Amino acid sequence: MSHCKPLLIPWLQTQIDSGRYPGVQWTNQERTEFSIPWKHALRQDNSNTDILIFKAWAEGSGIAQGEPSVWKRNFRSALRAKGFKMLSDNKNDAANPHKVFRWPVESAPRANSAAGSQDQDEPNLFEDYPLPTQESQVASCFDDCLYIPEDTVFSDSFVNQDILKECLEGLNIGPETEGTAGFELPPEQQQLRSPAVIGGHALPGQQQYPVTFEGAVGEAGLPEQPAHPMEGAEGGACDGQFAEQFLHSVTKTSDGDNFKTQFRILVYYRGVKMSEQLVENEVGIRLVYRPELNGTVLDHESGLSLVSLPNPGVMLDQTQAKLTQQILEKMGDGLDVRVSGHVVYGQRRGETKAFWSFSKYDRSREPQEIFKVQPQPLYQFKTFVRGILDFIEGKDSPSSSLFFCLGEKWPDINNRPWERKLITVEVVLTSMEYLKNMAVVGGASSLQSVELQMSLEEIMDMH
Repeated sequence: MSHCKPLLIPWLQTQIDSGRYPGVQWTNQERTEFSIPWKHALRQDNSNTDILIFKAWAEGSGIAQGEPSVWKRNFRSALRAKGFKMLSDNKNDAANPHKVFRWPVESAPRANSAAGSQDQDEPNLFEDYPLPTQESQVASCFDDCLYIPEDTVFSDSFVNQDILKECLEGLNIGPETEGTAGFELPPEQQQLRSPAVIGGHALPGQQQYPVTFEGAVGEAGLPEQPAHPMEGAEGGACDGQFAEQFLHSVTKTSDGDNFKTQFRILVYYRGVKMSEQLVENEVGIRLVYRPELNGTVLDHESGLSLVSLPNPGVMLDQTQAKLTQQILEKMGDGLDVRVSGHVVYGQRRGETKAFWSFSKYDRSREPQEIFKVQPQPLYQFKTFVRGILDFIEGKDSPSSSLFFCLGEKWPDINNRPWERKLITVEVVLTSMEYLKNMAVVGGASSLQSVELQMSLEEIMDMH
């Protein structure tokens, strides 16, 4: 049975009311504010009781196999996504490290006038400017990402450019407020830093010396072009042969200790495609903003191919171009998309926040941030194979792309579409694209082979 993830707001209210977690408690009589223990993992007085609430949410969400630092990060992201506001950050308090949060007003356990008055005290960066007053145009700056409502940014009345600096500085694309600035890794982790280690964390299956495969399409046996119908596959005349050919392609893709793929990168500025290129490097790519780069350049230290995003100066809308430029200039060392073993990892290296999803039509309203401290798994090959098995059973085919949004939350909490975002990037995993197209063109019925399904299940168990 699939795991049913609980709804955060009713779940959290129940946990606070239960009193079973030390330090997790309401801090005002109206039950609109609460505290959470927030102790750094490297403190000498760190104990298992400090992470109980984070572990409980991880278990409830079905991801308890991760590390405590990941549990805390996921819990914090869930709070942000649901509109919880941090009122005070006391994580460095020697006696009682904790944070105090305010419940979202629209879903507070008990509505009260005090909560409303606190909201009115929130600063409004746009109140002194003659901007449109429609609800869809109200400006909003979040603590953890860039977001200026597009209807405001691109309206004709948006003429005061000073506001761009106000909304971007320190609020939207600044560095992490926790776990990055001034953070020193323990000596045993510092010793791990090498070309075979990402951010001080060794990845499973990482090659000792990353190698790029020029012309690797032929070596991996994965055609660049989308698959065409296999001979004899039409009409299901030779379904057994088609299933055998499909399994052969899957095996070639996951041959050895690493999942083999190349990357096709499509860059969009507010829905308009600005560039597209194929990178023939099975190690991975690093998205950067370096206009001086001519084509794709190999970074020998990491083994990744550097791909520079286009200059936004060609945009007709100069307001959009200026905002896009400011996001790009904060990218720093960029965004990594790397293959190690049979997993695709992501890691942010610059100040611009990055978010991702499996679809440009994602309507979950739950932003997924890519963090800076360490690489995080985005896509496992066995997850893709599971998607193929689901497709054989009549469900939708799995994604073969990762969709990134820079400087703005994605998926959007207000369901604003992908095309309205300032900077979006689709990274196509070409071997998955080939297998997906092969399956779709051949048809699910052509893959309904007991031998194929058993073999795919075995591949999942291996990875």
